[in-house]
Amino acid sequence: METLFVQPKSYSDRMQEFVTDPEIKKMEDKYEPYLEIHEMEDVLEGCDIIQSSPGEAVTGKLIWKSNYDLPLDLKKDIIALYNKHFENE
Repeated sequence: METLFVQPKSYSDRMQEFVTDPEIKKMEDKYEPYLEIHEMEDVLEGCDIIQSSPGEAVTGKLIWKSNYDLPLDLKKDIIALYNKHFENE
């Protein structure tokens, strides 16, 4: 019986999948009035995902930018999308 080892996705691969996820477009449509009022280009302008230190289980960390007061529902949607790509294998 052959044992398969699955290589975890890299930070770069996860980021590529994250920023191209169709859910981002849905969020931008959903929060369009908020984005326009606050002159934000996209829903991800209020956060960053930085690469974790080598050896950590999760390859990226979600960081909120302090100069944005994002609505709670928008933060929840971003967290859900982040978890989809960075928390799950």
